[in-house]
Amino acid sequence: MKGNPRLSFFLAVKNILHQKPLFILIVLIISLSFVSATIVSATILGFVNALNNQIIDYSHGSILIEPKEDELFIDDALEKLDKIRRVPGVIAATRRYSLGATLFKKDREAAGFGFFGIDPDDEKKVSKVYMHMRKGEYLTPGDRGEIIIGSEIAGRGEEIFFLEEDTLSAEVGDKIRVSFANGVQKEFRTKGIFNPRDIYSTSFAYITIKDAEEILGVSGKASLIAVRVPKGTESYYIKKFKELGINDVFKTWEDKLSTTAIIISLFGTINLLLSAVGLFIVFVTVFVIIYINLAHKRKQMGILKAIGINEKVITWSYTIQSMIYGVSGIITGAIMIKVMTVYWTVNPLNTPLGFVVPELTTSSTVIVSAMLLFSSIIGGYIPSVKASKEDIIKLIWG
Repeated sequence: MKGNPRLSFFLAVKNILHQKPLFILIVLIISLSFVSATIVSATILGFVNALNNQIIDYSHGSILIEPKEDELFIDDALEKLDKIRRVPGVIAATRRYSLGATLFKKDREAAGFGFFGIDPDDEKKVSKVYMHMRKGEYLTPGDRGEIIIGSEIAGRGEEIFFLEEDTLSAEVGDKIRVSFANGVQKEFRTKGIFNPRDIYSTSFAYITIKDAEEILGVSGKASLIAVRVPKGTESYYIKKFKELGINDVFKTWEDKLSTTAIIISLFGTINLLLSAVGLFIVFVTVFVIIYINLAHKRKQMGILKAIGINEKVITWSYTIQSMIYGVSGIITGAIMIKVMTVYWTVNPLNTPLGFVVPELTTSSTVIVSAMLLFSSIIGGYIPSVKASKEDIIKLIWG
């Protein structure tokens, strides 16, 4: 009978079946501990990925091609665009003019983070801003003297980051006077107001590329070329573009993070701290619950010893029992998290900076599962090995 694993397993299962309500309660506590330890990490990761996707979808695209140092424009932009679009796998590419500008509406003044001249049809293939028109309409290639502005510039309750007094308080149809860095001033009619709810594009303004070329006095050039490629393949395509003789400055969306990189770094630090604290709390909670549960079974252990059951069998039976608690709780918690993430995929978390879908990584799941299982096993092993070595009389009557 000494060290009989089958007997240990039999006693563990028998004990669990004898106390089904307690088993369900402990498994529920462990599963909730699993959820609490993973949900914060999943939410922060989801938020970070949302910020990254916003940069790609609404402002910079996957790759930005900029002029060489000391040059204002990319020459032969149309020819380079044609070469880029011919590369297999490239989703889309468009050229833009970047114009330094200040916007005025009556006695109000606003300076956004970006003022661009775009080809509306090509831009739709790279940027998803056109899908988020809150008021009015998106630009069309034939528009002249029309402008669309982000919600941070427009104001009137649409802004998140700016104060109302720093906005134009503009509505669709309002006339906006724009003073450009080269000294040109021109009046535009507000055709639309957009709000993708990201941290960049809501403070952008767009006019058509024809208006931009008229203001700048150029044609067929570009301040930058935005390219859309599958995420994670940016380096590969930059190499391909260079092989085509395009020797301008290449920057990926990651190179353009700036403010977002600080936010992401901050979230990473918060995630690390919360995960460490959460795992410690989970470990202590599960350990204490199982320890107390088995400590109250000293009399049962004494009876097992009295009928001749070996100490190792007793120790392993309660350790296996604790392991079953842990595994059952982890599986239940994983199912709960899976259901929650599926729900969030359809109904993302609505935050001021956009919609966030919590994302659970394999590494965080494995770490939390290992911690829970370890705390369950230790929580069962320590009281059982301690009690199994005590005198039978003391265990039964103590």
